[in-house]
Amino acid sequence: MIDSKHSGFSSCETNSYVTRETSVSITTTERHQQKQFPDPNQSSKSHKHRKRPWKKLLWVKQDYADNYTDTSFLSQLKRNSTVVTYSYWRLFRDFSLIGMHLSVIMSVILVFYGIYALNWDPVRPTIVSTITTFVGFVIYALTLKIRRNRELINLQRRKIEQLSKHRSVSPFSRPNSPLSQSSTDTLDGNLNNFNNRNVSRHDLNLEKYLTEPSPPDHFGTFKSSLLILLHLLTLSPVLKSLTNSSASDSIWAISAWLCFLNMLFNDYVIDFPRVSRVSSLNSVDDQDLLKRKYKSSNLSKNIALSNAIVLASRLNSNLSAFCYILFSIEVCGLFPIFNNFTRRCQFWKFHTIQLASIVFGVDYSMYRIFGLGWMACWVCLQLLIVVAGPFYFLALQKYKDELQGPWDTAHPVVKSF
Repeated sequence: MIDSKHSGFSSCETNSYVTRETSVSITTTERHQQKQFPDPNQSSKSHKHRKRPWKKLLWVKQDYADNYTDTSFLSQLKRNSTVVTYSYWRLFRDFSLIGMHLSVIMSVILVFYGIYALNWDPVRPTIVSTITTFVGFVIYALTLKIRRNRELINLQRRKIEQLSKHRSVSPFSRPNSPLSQSSTDTLDGNLNNFNNRNVSRHDLNLEKYLTEPSPPDHFGTFKSSLLILLHLLTLSPVLKSLTNSSASDSIWAISAWLCFLNMLFNDYVIDFPRVSRVSSLNSVDDQDLLKRKYKSSNLSKNIALSNAIVLASRLNSNLSAFCYILFSIEVCGLFPIFNNFTRRCQFWKFHTIQLASIVFGVDYSMYRIFGLGWMACWVCLQLLIVVAGPFYFLALQKYKDELQGPWDTAHPVVKSF
């Protein structure tokens, strides 16, 4: 009985085990069939829930709303990447040029007022300005000559180094050359003669590689200056009686507008362009120097000359008109050119001396002529421009909002009918 019981129990267990095994085999086969042949309804449902990544393309139909904004939309945006940040002292130096030009204009007005109302001798300020102009011309010519000669020496040294380097890598100068000693000496002698001819020829042609302008011709400058003086001396009677039929109030109004336009259209040069030189001097005849010469505007100088002619027409004598126009040409025409030259050569101490001389000289002259009140107003105007102007300019920097991104710049298209 025990055996029968045990045998019955074992038969039940075997039957249940078989049924479990068959069910497991059925489920595994169903899974394999589902993997091989998926249900189309289930795949469409899963595809609906799985979205493709968003693309920054307007012409592609995507599974997103029209007003959808992705987090990566402005990831490549750059703000104010090319905006130059300024310091206060740099702006103070730049705004000081405006104050210096105002002092130059005021010096011309003060000299006219002294000759017209205070009966000054017109020859004295003209002699002072002429002597100062002559000294400035000597400094200008000597500085140009020194800088040009120094640059020429550097170019010659550079060319000699290139020729010596070319001589050292020449196949005729190798010690293990298969040529005989006599033929090597002959070829070396010919090569030395060829290099000497090239050096002498290149020395003559190196001047076109110089970035500094050539110094002025002294005889030509003297002849041009003498010609201008004779023209002014001849035309001074005509210029004196130019506005006899006009009222003085009209002349003062025209002069005020000309001074304002002179200040407005003056070329305040801040950064001078650097002149680039070619990197190689091997072929001097074929390469040209890449120069970007600075061309200053002469509009403000012409306006200053017009103002001088208008004011000179109200003076009493021909000598006064001649001296005043000559003084205006030297102060308003030649002094800005010389100051630009000193700043281009980076003579900052000399520029500071010029700035302080013209500013404090005008302030002292205004104090002697008009008194302390007008001098205080003039100094406050200069401080407002030179000191408060940079602060206002720095305050405007926060309004700069330059955006850059991977998109193309929009250009308007004008369609003609």
